[in-house]
Amino acid sequence: MRCIAGASVADFSPSLLFHRRNLVAVGQRLLMTSSILRSHTREFDVCDEGIISVEEWRKWGPVSPFPSAVKQIVDDLKVLECKLDSPIDFGGNGGKLQGPFGAYEDKKHRATYEALDDPEKKFRFFSARQVACRLLGSRGYLCQKCWLAMEDCMCSYVKPCGLWKRIRFWLYMHPRDFLRQNNTGKLLWQIFGVQSATLCVFGIAEDEEIMWNEFKRAGKSQVRCLYPNHNSEVTFSVKDAFGSSASENHVSSTTDEDKTLHFILLDGTWNNSAAMLKRLKDHAKSVWGDEDLPCISLATGASAMHKLR
Repeated sequence: MRCIAGASVADFSPSLLFHRRNLVAVGQRLLMTSSILRSHTREFDVCDEGIISVEEWRKWGPVSPFPSAVKQIVDDLKVLECKLDSPIDFGGNGGKLQGPFGAYEDKKHRATYEALDDPEKKFRFFSARQVACRLLGSRGYLCQKCWLAMEDCMCSYVKPCGLWKRIRFWLYMHPRDFLRQNNTGKLLWQIFGVQSATLCVFGIAEDEEIMWNEFKRAGKSQVRCLYPNHNSEVTFSVKDAFGSSASENHVSSTTDEDKTLHFILLDGTWNNSAAMLKRLKDHAKSVWGDEDLPCISLATGASAMHKLR
């Protein structure tokens, strides 16, 4: 079971122009080829193509600068690959490092991890390594927009549409879900755009800084986390918060920027989402002096169309 926020997007949009029939067809085709995708291995020569630009990074979904910790790990992989004179081999579930290079690198990164004495540094190292390996393993293999294998790209079946003004989604994604082919949260920024639905990778400093800077500017009263805990609000209404003007147009004016309502959508397994929520609360306490981050849950009467996961 997963904690995923993608099912709620229709509740915040006047018109979600989505070709469901076409998406079902694509999904059926992906199921037929899933065994091939799982066993597919990919070699990547970091010595020749190790540099990842800001442009490439942002094409995958983030809006932040290319993270320095991720860059350091990519550079380390480049040095190690050139030293071993063997291309990195990606394959298997999650595009993990394979073969002798994978075994050698695994020992090396574990030693680096154990040498870190600060839990926060260990956590950021873990996140950065997950992201770095997924970036390199997906190059030339996955579509940068839909995160599916290029031959199964579904971008032509997704049509962008506007989101209600003064609403912004923050997809807080666990690094193990970054660039996963079966991830559905990526549809948010494909449909609404990165300024209305922004990706923030859990543990990536640059992403989290951008998100929290916006929260500080908006104030605690304008931030909600979609999470079904016992303290979640169940009567919160976006229409009540903004009145009938919420659906009048999709363009925010400069005078309305300070009234933007921010929704944090956790994207990860249920176990991972608990750790993500704790990190949000810890940060909220450091910013506002109170870890009681307001949470909301979806109404139990959601239509069958939205009960996807």
